[in-house]
Amino acid sequence: ACGVTDGDILGPFYRPGAKAAVKLADAGTEGTRLVLTGTVLRPDCKTPVAGASIDFWHCDHKGAYDIKTPDEKIAPENYRFRAMAQTDKDGHFVFETIVPGRYGIPPGLEGFEAYAGQTRPAHFHLTVTHPIYLPLTTQIYMTGDPFIGKDPWARHSKLIMAVKKSDAGSTGQVEIVLANRPGQRRA
Repeated sequence: ACGVTDGDILGPFYRPGAKAAVKLADAGTEGTRLVLTGTVLRPDCKTPVAGASIDFWHCDHKGAYDIKTPDEKIAPENYRFRAMAQTDKDGHFVFETIVPGRYGIPPGLEGFEAYAGQTRPAHFHLTVTHPIYLPLTTQIYMTGDPFIGKDPWARHSKLIMAVKKSDAGSTGQVEIVLANRPGQRRA
């Protein structure tokens, strides 16, 4: 059944201003390589959305973000595992990166105090924007992660990606379906 992709929390480690990039991991980066491909679709679940902006970020293979606290400021040139991309004419995007690690929600994290110590499943964050459709902030989880069912956000997600492993690395593919703006005719 066709449905608009559910939103998810932005999370406290988002930072604007990532550079345009497809490759987020170089040869010296630790972690399991992953090529994540996706397609952004209109609400009809068939028609691709060209020119959508994808703001993408995640932690490293040990579960650490490039900032240690949500209020820490770092320059965009020091960003790690953060990038921007545009969908092509067929609505496709790609990121060459690593599989992120899991991490425990630290105590005292503002707005997340009730979840201190909770282990987050491995996930990717993304915000998709396009002038015609509602912006979407969501997370991509991976099948088989034992922490999905215990996570207050992941357990409700329908955006759980199968990861195919090979000697060359891992691959995963997702479809993102955007919603019409209020008052906009259905696509």
